[in-house]
Amino acid sequence: MNKKQLLLETAAQMIREDGIQQLSLERLAARVGITKAGVLYHFETKDNLLRQMNELAITEFETRIHHHMTDGPYPFTRAYAQATLDYLDAARIGLSAVFISSQEDASGAIWNEAARRWDERFLADGTDPRVLELRLLCDGFWFALTYGYSDAFKDEAARLIRQKCDALEQAGG
Repeated sequence: MNKKQLLLETAAQMIREDGIQQLSLERLAARVGITKAGVLYHFETKDNLLRQMNELAITEFETRIHHHMTDGPYPFTRAYAQATLDYLDAARIGLSAVFISSQEDASGAIWNEAARRWDERFLADGTDPRVLELRLLCDGFWFALTYGYSDAFKDEAARLIRQKCDALEQAGG
């Protein structure tokens, strides 16, 4: 892992543990064991750090979606659900936790643009109400991951997502 990636992941961990208000470039430098100048080499400001964290989180999720795309009915909806389940393992959540920070800086626009792209892809899968149902279940799952719901809750939500995803695959287009 390169230094920039380490800084991004450490900052995300700090946000999850201590909240966005406690994140500073000085604290990040101390946590990683480098100087503030070392952090500034990669990120001019805290806002720039947050923007890059959000961009990377979206890119990583969209890469997961692409990885799960297959032929068959409702391809984007099923890939979105399967990509969501990739984050069931707490070790993988990493940068996805920065979504919270997007509400406190200019990164909200980045997420709005991603949501617009995803809306178009969901619509291309059709208007079957099961598509919306699975999407809402996945989005609720993200909420549970972000806010640390119990493992039992997450396991049950994951089971439901898999069940509904399988049902869409079996249903045909």
